[in-house]
Amino acid sequence: MSTSFVMELSRQLCMKMRKSKKTQFSSLPASTLGLEIHFYIPEIRHLEYIKGTYTAEELCVTAAKKCTISPLCHNLFALYNDATGTWYSPSHEFDIKEDSGIKLHYRMRFYFKNWHGTTEGESPVWRHCLNKLRGQSPQKTPEGTPLLDVGSLEYLYFQCQHDFQTGKAPLRAAQSEAEQHEIENECLGMAVLAITHYAKDIGIPFSAASREMSYKRFIPESLNSIIKQRNILTRIRISNVFKKFLAEFNTQTVGESNITCYDLKIKYLATMEGLTSRMGCELFEPVSLAITQEKELSNGGYYGKNSLMPKDKSKSKSKQDEKQKNRNKETDDGWVVFCDFHMITHTVIKETTVTIMRQDNKKMELQLLSRAEAMSFVALVDGYFRLIVDAHHYLCKEVAPALVVQNTETGCHGPICTEYAVQKLRQEGNEEGTYILRWSCTEYNFIIITVVCHEIDSFTIQYKNFQIEVDSDGYRLYGTDTSRPTLKELLEHLERQCLHTDNMQFQLRRCCPPQPREISNLLVVTKERASICQPTKHERELCIFHRIPKEDIEQEEHLGVGTKTNIYLGTLRVKNEEDEDAGYTSFQEVKVVLKVLGSGHRDISLAFFETANMMRQVSHKHIVLLYGVCVRHQENIMVEEYVQLGPLDVFIRRQQSPLSTRWKFQVAKQLASALSYLEDKKLVHGFVCAKNILLARDGLDEEEGEPFIKLSDPGIPITVLSREECVHRIPWIAPECVRNPSELSVAADKWGFGTTLWEICYDGEVPLKEKKLTEKERFYEAEFQLATPDYKELAELMTRCMNYDPKKRPFFRAIVRDLDVLEEKSPFIKPCPIQPVDPTVFETRFLRKIRELGEGHFGKVELCRYDPRGDRTGEMVAVKSLKPENGEEQSNNLLKEIEILKALYHENIVKYKGISQEEGGKTIKLIMEYLPLGSLKEYLPRYKSQTSLGTLLSYCIQICRGMDYLGSRNYIHRDLAARNVLVEKEGMVKIGDFGLTKSLKENNGYYTVKDENDSPVFWYAPECLTQCKFYLASDVWSFGVTMYEIITYCDSSKSPMTCFLDMIGRAQGQMTIVRLVNVLQEGKRLACPEGCPGRVYELMRKCWEHTPERRITFKRLIEELSILQQHHQQNSL
Repeated sequence: MSTSFVMELSRQLCMKMRKSKKTQFSSLPASTLGLEIHFYIPEIRHLEYIKGTYTAEELCVTAAKKCTISPLCHNLFALYNDATGTWYSPSHEFDIKEDSGIKLHYRMRFYFKNWHGTTEGESPVWRHCLNKLRGQSPQKTPEGTPLLDVGSLEYLYFQCQHDFQTGKAPLRAAQSEAEQHEIENECLGMAVLAITHYAKDIGIPFSAASREMSYKRFIPESLNSIIKQRNILTRIRISNVFKKFLAEFNTQTVGESNITCYDLKIKYLATMEGLTSRMGCELFEPVSLAITQEKELSNGGYYGKNSLMPKDKSKSKSKQDEKQKNRNKETDDGWVVFCDFHMITHTVIKETTVTIMRQDNKKMELQLLSRAEAMSFVALVDGYFRLIVDAHHYLCKEVAPALVVQNTETGCHGPICTEYAVQKLRQEGNEEGTYILRWSCTEYNFIIITVVCHEIDSFTIQYKNFQIEVDSDGYRLYGTDTSRPTLKELLEHLERQCLHTDNMQFQLRRCCPPQPREISNLLVVTKERASICQPTKHERELCIFHRIPKEDIEQEEHLGVGTKTNIYLGTLRVKNEEDEDAGYTSFQEVKVVLKVLGSGHRDISLAFFETANMMRQVSHKHIVLLYGVCVRHQENIMVEEYVQLGPLDVFIRRQQSPLSTRWKFQVAKQLASALSYLEDKKLVHGFVCAKNILLARDGLDEEEGEPFIKLSDPGIPITVLSREECVHRIPWIAPECVRNPSELSVAADKWGFGTTLWEICYDGEVPLKEKKLTEKERFYEAEFQLATPDYKELAELMTRCMNYDPKKRPFFRAIVRDLDVLEEKSPFIKPCPIQPVDPTVFETRFLRKIRELGEGHFGKVELCRYDPRGDRTGEMVAVKSLKPENGEEQSNNLLKEIEILKALYHENIVKYKGISQEEGGKTIKLIMEYLPLGSLKEYLPRYKSQTSLGTLLSYCIQICRGMDYLGSRNYIHRDLAARNVLVEKEGMVKIGDFGLTKSLKENNGYYTVKDENDSPVFWYAPECLTQCKFYLASDVWSFGVTMYEIITYCDSSKSPMTCFLDMIGRAQGQMTIVRLVNVLQEGKRLACPEGCPGRVYELMRKCWEHTPERRITFKRLIEELSILQQHHQQNSL
């Protein structure tokens, strides 16, 4: 060994010892006063705060300004405490005193792997750019804009250099000795990059940098320790090899390729990603972790030592459909995926317990070691959510940045670029005065107003930007003295002014606030995530659904009526897939609901199919499943899942005692989660209300779990409804849809949710039920609000949902989050004063058809059960309605019949019960009492052997009493016949069918009929046939004919029509009436029935006197018939 070599070796050892002692001395920590924020860039001095109160967000903004990090990248950074290993949420408040002694580091917390796009096989990461949004070819446009600005990249470089050297980012574990050698070489390569960057950055020669700096300063301390353990010759060889490689790299690679500091930073950070393990990741070890779903423990309990790490920080490992299939399977690295960030609705913190809620109400609940760790974890999830999913939504208010919360309230965007602002204004219609509020991308204290304006005397559209300066005193329009304490006040002032700039003048008219999941440069996207795109508008509108053969469905019980549809219980035959796989076919029967659009509504079939098309695109546990569509003859049928407990409003009203507040909030949250799902898919329901929510599980028994609801289909879209029908839906229908149904959007569902929440909170009460259509219309015109609960936060939520500006209604994710917070506070909701119920108004949807009772030329009568409780205990009623093809004249006749029947009340007249309205009052049904034994025409032939003459006379007396009462009210029936006399029970009859009844003119004593095409001529008196005049005495003639029917037991072979036709012979049309008049004028009458007592027949003849004045009255008939009945009872006849 040469002497020179030994001397060189001794010199190096001495230098090493001196450096080691110097390092030990210099590493002694200095005492910290108040709060200090340290930076990784050597030239930037730390921030000091001796006293005061600051939020972490405020401190981060100051730090970002100091490091020249733009507002766009500011949300990637947070404050970190090295001593405790704690990250602070933006909302964390530091109460600083001189002796606080808090030392923090400003760090990039939200990291995305391969943000630089240089790693092969990894998805690149970028910010959304407008060209990508417009769907242009990727060959023609860049994939996106860079994630980091210059200041952020600079800071990240020095942060990662620190983490690499100190071991904060540990090296990946070597699986072999060869790999360990490879890792060491890569670490030396990192030192080469760092020293080269240092030399280029400060502008010194590489040779000088090589002499000044040892590679040991730039490699991990762990590797340094390993090298120290090797013999001195090996260490010297490593040093010499490093110097040689450094020289070659700088002379050949850097010198010849014009490599910049930017390139060196990128290469350093990209290499570090592969060299270290879990770079940019955070690992949490909860005390316990449980995954539950709808109160059913599916996977939970104590897991021992758990680990938890947000996995979707950098990229999606697989496509969304693959993720869905393998949701609960382990990934290659042993992690179990709970959900994608896009599925999270909100998070909840209770002390040390964190709950992450998914859109399908599945949740992960974990207990962490401390409250600080819980806050740190939630802030991490919340921050990534805003970077990946929705830049303007926060998952948990407790950790959310105050600025994000404020932006939500003021309608201000984050620092979106001008291109996105202009694009949004174009999408909003480019109306003059429409504007967007957005924070500046470059300056922290400025809000920009981007407004649409036109040049004077020109229609050229331009977009102008105005700055609002924000400081401790408030908000000031930059360049003017106009300022106000709040942004809202400043905007209200500016909206009243006429603003001028260049060759333009304009007024601020309408603000466009952020919308859910709005795409902008604030969002970060990977290539794989970008490929998972929403269906296009054309794809959403394309009607595709499963067609069910009519043979596979069986229609059963009638459940009620929807808008232009009838609803039935049914059975669907479904193929058993397991048996089909085994090689043979079998079927199973499934209970379903059939929604039938009748042939009378074929003109709206397309709209009906649009609803079916919307339903076939959804798959959510709280939305009713559509099996398919069936076409049966001229009927179109939607076949849907059967939900056992029926409509929510019916269930709530059926409860004898009010439901708990917790129960109501659980139902509201499930509804909001379903609507949030639709909002994410850009689908509109269109008719959110309690009657369209079905209850699958009542949740009244604690053992069975909480209530479980399913949102049903909206029925016929409002775009094909009449204005009356739309107004009838107030207050569920959104105001903008009443003005113009084509404005139907997701915002309309938010209004409907607000009203439905009102219904749920007030135990199923129907809002505005006592209001007429004109009053409802005025309610919206005057922009009134429903009376809200006393509980302030709940009232605010309802009011926000029912904001008359659709753009200002909250996102459904925010609604779900806020409901969860409200539920935790367990508010007491004061019951709504019970509004008077009109017992004569029957809701059409509760009329369940049993069978048809009769049908005429213009209308029909059906037997229905009116079942508002939905428990099959409702009363049976007779429902008279017109056929769809009838015109206005028949509708008016039915209305007149209703008015007459409403005015009558007698024990021998069928009782009026009420009306049922459809199509906003355009279609009306008459509801009457149901008499189960039918008409005398049906009853008497069936019970002839059991009916004595005395009973027949009793029937006649009862009819006379009813007719006498009718005459006393100045009405003539005009259609009295056995077919229109109904039997309530044995011995009791009532007069029905007042369709031809007319009111007498007081001074004439008769009524003239102009059109008698469908008259019962064989029951009519001569004056009715010859002069079309009807008197009270004309009804007496008809009674005589009816009495004849009763005495003959309504024998069809002896009916009045048969007997008169035998007299006059067969004839057609008017000739029948002519011959009938001739026969009557000749004095011919119906013959005395066989077995009829003479005195009874004499009364019939008195009814058939030719002139009305000579006919017997109903009062006299009652007297005479009563005498005859008494004689019959005494066997004197």
